[in-house]
Amino acid sequence: MPGSPLLVAVVATLLLGAFKLAAALYTGSTAILASATDSLADAAVSGLNLWMMRQAAMPADDGHPYGHGKAEALATLAQGLVLGGLVVAIGWHAVNELAGGTPSAVATGPAMAAMVVSMAGSLGISTFLSRAATRTGSLVLRGDAVHYRMDLYTGAAVFAGLGIAALTGELRADAAASLLVCGIMAKDVVGLLRDAVGELMDRQLPDEERAVVEEVLGRFTTRILGWHDLRTRRAGPSRFVQVHLVLAADMRLIDAHRLAHEVEHAVEAALPGVDVLVHIDAEGADEREEADLTP
Repeated sequence: MPGSPLLVAVVATLLLGAFKLAAALYTGSTAILASATDSLADAAVSGLNLWMMRQAAMPADDGHPYGHGKAEALATLAQGLVLGGLVVAIGWHAVNELAGGTPSAVATGPAMAAMVVSMAGSLGISTFLSRAATRTGSLVLRGDAVHYRMDLYTGAAVFAGLGIAALTGELRADAAASLLVCGIMAKDVVGLLRDAVGELMDRQLPDEERAVVEEVLGRFTTRILGWHDLRTRRAGPSRFVQVHLVLAADMRLIDAHRLAHEVEHAVEAALPGVDVLVHIDAEGADEREEADLTP
C-alpha cells in the first residue's frame, strides 16, 4: 500500500516524541524538550508526506495524463525547506548560547539515558525508511530517511554536550556540538533540495538506468538502422523513456509497429515500472522533411 512505511514512521515518531517530552519534564533539559518538539514536528511532516505519496500513486486521469507522481517531489521540496529552517534555528540557538547565554543545570545522567533511547529510535526509523526508499525508489521516503538521520545527528550532539557538561561542568558544550552537527545536517538538506528540484525540472534518469536502456537498444542493431533523441525523466514512482528508432524506408508499417512494441517491451523488462514510448523514423525522413521546408 502506498505510504505504508511512512504510516509506521508517523506512529513510531509520535511515541518517540512523547517519550522525549516526558524525559524533558523529568530532567529539566531544554535540549531534550527541543528534541521532543522536533520529533512531534517530524510526525506532522511525515503525515503530510504520507498524504502526498498517496496522491502520487493515483492513476492518470483526464486532467493528469502523466499521473500525479510529481506530488512526491513537491512534498520533498517542502520538507527540504522545513529542514533547512530547522538547521538555521538550531545553529542560531547554538550561537546565542556560545555568545553568552547561561544554560540551566539539568539531571545529566537521566537525560543522557533518555538520549540513548532517542538515538536508537531515530536510527531504527531512518534505517527502516532508507530500505523502503531503496526498494521503491521513492524520493519522499528517502527525504524522510534523511530527516530522521538528522534527528540521530542532533541526538548525538545533545548526548555529547551532556556528557562533556557532566565531566567538566561546562554547560555550553552541547551548544558547540549542536553547531558542529548543523554543518552535517546542511549537507543532507542541500542534497534533498537538489533532488526535488531536479525531478520537478525533469532531470534525466541516473546514468546507470540510461545505460540499461542503451544496452537494450544495442540488442536491436541488426534490425534497426539507428536510434536518437533518447529522453528520460522521473515523476515520483513513475519513470518515462522516449526514443526514436530509425528503420528502413521500405519496411512495412505493420512490421515497424511490431518492432517498436518489441523494443518497448524489452526496455520495460530491463527496467520494471518504466513507461516507454518509441517513435519511428524512416531512413532519410529528416533529410526529406528539411528539403520540403526549404523555400
